[in-house]
Amino acid sequence: MKNIGTIAILGMIALYFIGSPVFDNIVSMTVRIIHFLLIFYVVWIMLFDFFRSLKKKLGEKFGLQIKRLKRKIFKLKRL
Repeated sequence: MKNIGTIAILGMIALYFIGSPVFDNIVSMTVRIIHFLLIFYVVWIMLFDFFRSLKKKLGEKFGLQIKRLKRKIFKLKRL
C-alpha cells in the first residue's frame, strides 16, 4: 500500500511540473471530494458525541428503574 501511495504522489508531482491539464482535473476532483469528506467527518464526530451522551443519560435514567423493577419482582417471587 505504501508503494501505491508513493507512486501516486510521484505521479502527481510529475504532472505538476509538466503542467498537464490532467493534473488540474485531478486536483479539482480531489478538492471536491476532500470538502465532502471533511463535512462528513465533522458531522460524524458531532453525532457520535451526541449519541454517546444520550446513551449514557438514558442508561442512567432507565437503568435504575429497571433495577428497581427487578427487585420488586424478586421480592414478589419470594412471597
